[in-house]
Amino acid sequence: MPIETFFPGRGGGAGRPWAESALVLGAHLELARGKRKQNEVVEATNKRVSASYYSRLERGEVRIDKPHVVAIVLDALGVAPGEYYDHLLDLAAAASQEGWASKFRSGHREVVPDSILRLASLEESATEMFILDREAVPGQFQTEEYARLVTRFTLPASLRDAGLQDVVVGLRSGRRERLADRLRARQTRAMCFVDEAVLWRHFGRPEVLADQLQFMLDLADDRSLPVGFRVVSRRSPLAVPISTLVRLGFRKSLADTVPDVIYNETGRHASFHRGSLPGSEEAADLDYVDLDDVIDNVLMRTPGRKESRRLIENALLEAQLRL
Repeated sequence: MPIETFFPGRGGGAGRPWAESALVLGAHLELARGKRKQNEVVEATNKRVSASYYSRLERGEVRIDKPHVVAIVLDALGVAPGEYYDHLLDLAAAASQEGWASKFRSGHREVVPDSILRLASLEESATEMFILDREAVPGQFQTEEYARLVTRFTLPASLRDAGLQDVVVGLRSGRRERLADRLRARQTRAMCFVDEAVLWRHFGRPEVLADQLQFMLDLADDRSLPVGFRVVSRRSPLAVPISTLVRLGFRKSLADTVPDVIYNETGRHASFHRGSLPGSEEAADLDYVDLDDVIDNVLMRTPGRKESRRLIENALLEAQLRL
């Protein structure tokens, strides 16, 4: 089946956040490569593109600071000039634009890595979000005071100065505000999962935890917002070494398809895994398949809305009693 079958046919990369454009472009580059090895494509560019850079292009990992490089890659892949070729160049141009979160990066690479910039950009267009955090309430739903408290205790000791904490909190606030806008417009629906132990972890400030738990309950009770919270009970702990797991789904239609993405963070190591391009015969990343199975397992084993709410209310009462 020709790769043009999966060409959206209109709109190009205009208006897409850079990470979504890079994601879609990478999926199409992999389809265009077919059964050839990546190093064959690199050789066909006369090594004007490095093997590591081409690999990252296919995975959609990089903001493309030099879009003209993609034209070299398309020629090496044998993509003929025309509407499809132009569309991929449009995606490359869109993938070169800096996202809103880049302003937090200046001079602060140690606390704002590439993975977080990419995640923040992907969140801007995701229509479905599954978020599992085993260390704290997910950053997208943290109150500012809770974010400051958690950041103070989770940043490595060498980075615990007020300036760097402000950077992390500012970025989390920006993500929360943008997601809130999408939730209010019903452009995104989200389901958040937290370990039960997180509900009791007050870091010495039970009043901050109480406000955070109440914030979660208020969000869950607002039926106009497509968001829910579930608690991973102590009776059904996860047996996998994951600190944060995020699955992002995107719009699916014949006119515009975007593959799903899973973000996995374990300790200080973060990675992204792309699902297959909808409608193609491309196989999904094997790690994506495994992590997707973990997500299904969480969904099956986690208590429902009422029981989760009861667990949050119990933790809130305990935090209030500590005041």
